Amino acid sequence: MDEIDIEILSGRDNLDEVSIVLQRFLKNNEETYIFSNLSESDKRVLVWTALFQHLQRKSSISIHFLCLAAIRVLSRDNTELESLICEKWITTLIEKAGLYNFIDSGEDPSTSVELLDKEVAVEALKCLCNITYHSEVARAICAHTSISQGLIARFKIYKEIPFKYEIMLFDMKVLFILTALRQDIRAKIKNILNGMDCLINCLNDILLEAISQGKTLLANDRATAIERIYLEDLQQDIVCEILKAQFNLLLNSGSVEPSHDAETAIFTKLMPILKGYLLVSTSNAMNLMELRSNITNLLSSVPPSFYNYLSPELKEGEKAEFTYLGRNMDALQALVDFLQYSLTITPGRTNQYEFLAPILTVMNKSARGCRAHRKYLRQVVLPPLRDVSSPPEQGFKLRNQLCKLLTSPITFVRDLVADFLFILCKEKVGRMVKYTGFGNAAGHLAQRGLLGGGRGADYSSSSDDSDTEEYKEAQPRIDPVVGCTRPPRVNPFENMSDEQKEYEAMKLVNMFDKMVSQGIVKPARVGPDGRPQPIEHVLELRENPPTRPQS
Repeated sequence: MDEIDIEILSGRDNLDEVSIVLQRFLKNNEETYIFSNLSESDKRVLVWTALFQHLQRKSSISIHFLCLAAIRVLSRDNTELESLICEKWITTLIEKAGLYNFIDSGEDPSTSVELLDKEVAVEALKCLCNITYHSEVARAICAHTSISQGLIARFKIYKEIPFKYEIMLFDMKVLFILTALRQDIRAKIKNILNGMDCLINCLNDILLEAISQGKTLLANDRATAIERIYLEDLQQDIVCEILKAQFNLLLNSGSVEPSHDAETAIFTKLMPILKGYLLVSTSNAMNLMELRSNITNLLSSVPPSFYNYLSPELKEGEKAEFTYLGRNMDALQALVDFLQYSLTITPGRTNQYEFLAPILTVMNKSARGCRAHRKYLRQVVLPPLRDVSSPPEQGFKLRNQLCKLLTSPITFVRDLVADFLFILCKEKVGRMVKYTGFGNAAGHLAQRGLLGGGRGADYSSSSDDSDTEEYKEAQPRIDPVVGCTRPPRVNPFENMSDEQKEYEAMKLVNMFDKMVSQGIVKPARVGPDGRPQPIEHVLELRENPPTRPQS
């Protein structure tokens, strides 16, 4: 904007000219995110002040939408935003969003709905999203307003709003930002306003509406016709925002069992709904993966004892695409599919942790929290071995991709993968080595003090680990260190005399001793606690040679 436009904008008489200036500004700045020209001569202050002055005048109601649209565009740039924002401006945006209209006042909710202007309310919510995201001052002001009460009150009467989905999407975006960046708002919504219960109801209402719309898809390439609920794009966007807000509210509660009945009721109500969303279909694969990613993030904050709700027992006449031990495993298989997807897109990424940590955490919790889940995951991830001609980390199956991560430089991901595979092996060392190779498993076993063999926990005595005929035939040729067969090798000591063998052996000892003295390597042996212990000289290994781990 130039000086003439700002002068027109600052006037209060000719609204037609103001409208023309704003429309031109919006057209010319659809893709603009930085407004460096406004840093000159206090232009930024003048423009923002003029826009909010119009918003606060009833006489300017005809241009309120344009003013909000201009604020939305300008708020993409956080330059000087902290010094610009004031309480009056934030409360003005909250009022224009219609949030104060919905705070419980004993009036008929339909009255508040009639006062809601869709276009103005949506633009005001978009402005709040941008400003609260960029400005801690704005978030602090929100913490001292009734925006939380307004959001929760509106959640309860979405059914009364004809254009509820458009409003709902940006309500949830505002809620996500505030609960992510302000601990006091998060605590208030969770503990005082019962926000989790309201959000669960919103999730349930969208799911029921999708079912009532009657748009279903049949599962492909299956003998039985399994229906899939179809979620529209806007519905999917809203559900993702709700899940992100719920994740904020449940933050740090994933490993702690509920301390009172109210928390138990929340998880008991939430899990069947999440199971339903794991079974929906969307317009494209990317939307589906985004939905499952947000479900996975939320599940990582759910205690393991509630995971059995993802696989209810099949009742008479019920069908499922994947079943095991009389349970519907469709939702668990959807998580397995998402794990496969996550493993496929992460190779070479620097943010491997961000992509893999949530789903691996969920897999661990699921396997530990429910015996049927562990057994199902075992047969999917670690099926009986047949072809053992290649190392476990080579290939594109789930076992191969997970074994490859056992040597990942990202230690948290490596440990999650190792824990998952160890659980599926019923925490038996021999079985872990069998499926991963000792070289891949050594780090995890050393951390647990299991290098000498044994098992880490007690599981049911029944075992479904029956070796295939192909594995039994190849077993004598399997090198346990690499986890696969090795071709016959020429014996390097053949045709050597005993003196030559002794000479070569001592030469090797001297080489190791030199590397130890130079600090290149630090030899160790397995101590009584099953963990590696350093030794002073490699000859000590001759006194207590290492033993092969036993299952």
